[in-house]
Amino acid sequence: MKFKDAVPHHSTISWNRQHRFKDTNIFQDIFDGIVLLAMNHKMVGGRVLFTDSTHLKANANKHKFTKQEVKVDTREYFDDLNKAIEEDRIKHGKKPLKEVQSIQIRN
Repeated sequence: MKFKDAVPHHSTISWNRQHRFKDTNIFQDIFDGIVLLAMNHKMVGGRVLFTDSTHLKANANKHKFTKQEVKVDTREYFDDLNKAIEEDRIKHGKKPLKEVQSIQIRN
């Protein structure tokens, strides 16, 4: 692809996800590979962040905050997180998640 080539249509990635690669893990594999590269280059710390769509009222007063440093052992954090996920899956009658072997966490 050259700089002056036409830009792909905005729906190309969405269409590929919904049709061409529907029953594959290609996008997850690409994402995992990018995260692994970032971890190997020390661009990210190997922590997991889960979010949901809970909406909270903003409190953006820069004069009222508490600065706190929290140290968590990465391996212990992952073990606790995986245990909680598995307990929740069992509680809801779901199968256990498959282990991801490609990403190794360094403490």
